[in-house]
Amino acid sequence: MKKIIISGFFGWIALSAISQVCIPVKDSCDGTTSYCFDCNESKCGPFELSKGIYRIPYIDGTTVKVTNDHFNHCPRGRVDMVGKGGSAPYKIAAAADGWIRAIEDDNSIQCDCKKTNCRNNYVWMEHPNGEWTKYTHFVKNSVTVLNHKVGDWVTAGTYLGDEGNVGCASGIHQHFEAAQPVDTNTLVFSEYGGYIDEDWAKNVIPVICSITGNVFVENTEYVAGDCESCFAGLINNGGSFNAGAYDVTIAGTSVSTSGNIIFNKYSSGLYQAGSYVRLDPGFEVKNGADFTARIKTCNNSLVQNRDVALAKTEMDKAPKTNFKIYPNPASGIVTIEWEQDATNLTRLFITDMTGRTLMEILPSQKMDAGKQQVQFSTKQLSSGTYFIHLVAGNKSHSGKLNVQH
Repeated sequence: MKKIIISGFFGWIALSAISQVCIPVKDSCDGTTSYCFDCNESKCGPFELSKGIYRIPYIDGTTVKVTNDHFNHCPRGRVDMVGKGGSAPYKIAAAADGWIRAIEDDNSIQCDCKKTNCRNNYVWMEHPNGEWTKYTHFVKNSVTVLNHKVGDWVTAGTYLGDEGNVGCASGIHQHFEAAQPVDTNTLVFSEYGGYIDEDWAKNVIPVICSITGNVFVENTEYVAGDCESCFAGLINNGGSFNAGAYDVTIAGTSVSTSGNIIFNKYSSGLYQAGSYVRLDPGFEVKNGADFTARIKTCNNSLVQNRDVALAKTEMDKAPKTNFKIYPNPASGIVTIEWEQDATNLTRLFITDMTGRTLMEILPSQKMDAGKQQVQFSTKQLSSGTYFIHLVAGNKSHSGKLNVQH
């Protein structure tokens, strides 16, 4: 099928609009309009998570700092980040497999964003999941010198061009965004800056593999690389998500819930697993929230850390796992409960999103059949998302723990 890009002025086109939902948040959009084009309070969304799962858009091994996340960038829903360490210019990479649909890289001026003739250098990519991603502020000719052309198919991690400050830029960095068009075959955007026409598309919060929480957070550093393997099974053990909050859980085999989980208005959630997603009583999505549960394999490319080799073991598929973590979120003492059907060697430990073991809660030891309970303190952990793993004989469970100090 032929893909079409339209740019320019579109007053003559009649098409139903996708509106950007405004989430009530305290802070003003970015706190400044000094370098933000068309910045106003109506552009305070989005709260919807992307359909696709993307990698950090730099080549492997690049340390990246997020300076504006989806909430403090103006317009909201877009992300600014900069490469750190090593030698510049840093190399921008494709966030997922897809087609290059637009290239603009013959500009060289960093300009005043209030001028409508401020021209960015950018690349737009279309992905098979129906979404598009944009990479902005390339160094002049750094894309075309690599022989990239409109229509080319490139894979995730492919070097696209160099990080720069051309166009509407406060300094050297990469502006990254994900968008869902009304027509997945067509993205309408302005030619000079690459900005999407919001009657034709909306920005979504990009879901990023292999980082804590799977969503970029401002003033946080990450290391770019391929998507790592997912844990086999994960259990979400309660929590309430309010406006602007999100919960992303991605597992290789299964995602299950336990306890009360509530998504309130303007919150968002994504549960994705290769075999099944089970939502038990106590799970609730209120009107105005955005939640997706889907069966889809995770983006596996690397072998897991040896401490999470338990992912190769099928998660117990009994109707009730009886594996509970509470309170969750937690700021102090956490209780873990489970029931063993036989006397077995049992181990409890905590890992971060990458599978790195951070704490042994219960070193491997023999435990009797029946109900078990262990408590530990979260004071050694920084605020963030962690995974608690239980291995009892040949059975394993993994639960998500949110720490909030």
